[in-house]
Amino acid sequence: MGKLMKPEEWRKARFAGTPPAMSTIRKWCREGTVPAKRIGGVWYIDLDAEKLMTGNELADQVLEEMETS
Repeated sequence: MGKLMKPEEWRKARFAGTPPAMSTIRKWCREGTVPAKRIGGVWYIDLDAEKLMTGNELADQVLEEMETS
């Protein structure tokens, strides 16, 4: 597990201007669009895992499998 950040802080850090709604961020966490972990009912975004994401779902799966091997 890498460095973790609460979604509210991540949202402010990643988006200039008008950021997505918190409901959208929570949906991304649930669906795996952003690498997040739920600890004690609170979502945290894994910043180290986010850095490894390419934006391509297949490539991200391959990289994740390589990392766990």
